Order: sequence, then structure tokens, then C-alpha cells
Amino acid sequence: MSSLPLYFPQGFALPQALLCAQLVGAAYDQYTQWQAQDRPRRPQDFHWQPPQMEGWSFSAPVWSILSELYFLNESEPFGFAARDPQGETYLVFRGTDSVQDWLDDLDADQRSYPWQGGVGQVHDGFLKLYASLRDLALQALDGLQPNGPLWVCGHSLGCALSSLAVLDLRERWPDLPLQHYNFASPRLAAPDFAAHYNALQVPTFRLVNDSDLVPQVPPGVTGDWLYQHLGLAVTFTASYAGVAADHSLSDCYLYALQHPQAPMRG
Repeated sequence: MSSLPLYFPQGFALPQALLCAQLVGAAYDQYTQWQAQDRPRRPQDFHWQPPQMEGWSFSAPVWSILSELYFLNESEPFGFAARDPQGETYLVFRGTDSVQDWLDDLDADQRSYPWQGGVGQVHDGFLKLYASLRDLALQALDGLQPNGPLWVCGHSLGCALSSLAVLDLRERWPDLPLQHYNFASPRLAAPDFAAHYNALQVPTFRLVNDSDLVPQVPPGVTGDWLYQHLGLAVTFTASYAGVAADHSLSDCYLYALQHPQAPMRG
């Protein structure tokens, strides 16, 4: 199957998108290291080897501690903060280990975003997860002393985390430039929260494979709830005839960014 070249909207920077995707890949590698160490449940028992990137600084892993969701039922590392040699700072989140698990068990109720009154409703399950790691994520960034551009990025479920983090980063560092690149994001927000988010005017680029099921959930109309995506979609088509393959960061999304003229493997 052939695939049309990617079309990049104004403001989208391919080198930056590639870097963000590679950093998210490092968050998945962090998870693989955690698994190889028999999944220690206490942060002090996990020994993470960050990627070897000259001049970069990395925080300790950002941990979630949550027992309310079927697809995430223990304490585990979910990402990190990083600072590059030019002083630009990144907050990075991976997605889930099993896409099918959380597709099967998606809790699509909504509740109000709790930290800035009146900004709207978001997906209850994603908000619970973000609440479980929010303090550690902000502490990780604080420790790197941001004083230049800020970037937040994620894949899959990690896109919900990165999207929710945007509000905190904008409030905590209002004078620093902030941009958001994410990959394969599910829907997160009710129309009121989406309107508030978009009014912040934080450049948000959401890379989407049209054949990927994850960006299609929750449906726009889910029971009594309405859901919207955030930011600007950057779409491509790559159908590998499997849920995991169509959703894979490394084999699908990163490949598309590395081969924008032909974003599907032959």
C-alpha cells in the first residue's frame, strides 16, 4: 500500500518532532529497563540508565502511583524531564505497555480539571493518572531550572499526560516559550476544556496515523459525554493490519517522521 507524503502545517518543525519522538522512545526504554530489573515498586530500587546524549541532563524517573485503573495497577516509571545543551527543557511521557488493555477498559467518564477552577471537564481515568504523577513531574522540571524554551511530549496515553501538563507549565513558567508535540493521542477533553486549552495558544501538534484506533477513542459522543481533540492534527496513513503495529511509536510514527515523503514501510 502506498501512502501520501506528510503535510506539515505552519509552525511544525520536523527536526523538533523527531527529537521529541526519540525522547519518548527513551521513556519506553526506561520502562524496559524497569521490567528487566523485575519491576521494583520503590523508586529508590530502580536504577535507570538515561540515554547517552552529549551535554544533556536528565531528571530522576517520574513515577505514577495508582491502583484505580485496570491497565495501570502499581507504581511504575512513566517518563522524565531533560535539559539540552542550549538550556531548552523537556517533559516526556510514554504510553501504556499494552494498547489493547486500555482500549478494552477505557473509563470514559469526565470530571472537572481540579487545579485551575472553571477550565472544563476532562477524561476521568487520564486525570487520575496525571494526578498520581503531577507533583513528581513538576519537581523533575524544577530541578533542571528552566530558563529557556519548554517542550512537552508524549505517545498514546502519555499524550493525555502531556496535554494536562501544558496547563501546569504555562501557569508555572508563563514567560517561557512552550510547545507541545504528541503522537497518537486519544481524545481527552470536553468542549469547554478544549476551548480553554486552545485559547492558551500553546503550539500543539498532534501526529496521527489515520489507521490507528487509539486517536479514535473515546468516541466524540460517548454516552452523555462529548469529547474533542486538542491542538492541530498532522495526519498520515500507514495501515499495518494490526492494532499494535498501527499504533507503534518506533515502527509507525517515528518511521513516518524519518520518511515523510513515504511514511509507510514497503
